[in-house]
Amino acid sequence: MDLPHYGQILTTKKTIASFIDDIERSVTHNAVCLLSTGIIDQDDHLKLYATCSGLYFLSRLVYRDNDGNIRKPDAEQYRKGLFDPHAESVEEIGSILKACRGVHIRRGIKADPEKVFDMLKRLESIWCNSISCLSEQIYIPELAYELEYVFRKGKSLPFPEYHWRDHLFPDNYDDFDYTSGIAGYFEDILGGMF
Repeated sequence: MDLPHYGQILTTKKTIASFIDDIERSVTHNAVCLLSTGIIDQDDHLKLYATCSGLYFLSRLVYRDNDGNIRKPDAEQYRKGLFDPHAESVEEIGSILKACRGVHIRRGIKADPEKVFDMLKRLESIWCNSISCLSEQIYIPELAYELEYVFRKGKSLPFPEYHWRDHLFPDNYDDFDYTSGIAGYFEDILGGMF
């Protein structure tokens, strides 16, 4: 059987939902902590790699609908499953940041829950659009770069816009280069993914 992209794994919609349940807490908590501090040391690299690995695997899972068509959940379904359980409000972000307190104290950082919440909303949109793309495949270095890009731009980053539904990356970010920064670092470690 031909799947829309090489490396996709045919499973069931129920299995995809179960996998989302398995990773949603770590994805949300790691993203919030990394957006509050940036990617500074080896622990951050490991946290980012673990998060992006889960999202990469999730992006490979497809299912067959009732008409026999190969599908993925849409971006909004991914967003609800991955982020709504723990990151729907500034207060929830504040709770996650309290759990990251040791990192903040060690680095002398006072995290602003509202700023992190704003950045997370942009990252949610970018990540969920990327993993919902059926005809293309997002990879670990690209997912890592997306978080790094959102952190670097901060609250000034506009919400992503896409001209086509099945487009991996936002069309309104002129300086978005998914082969640079942390992506290059992870690509070197992984021996290339592109």
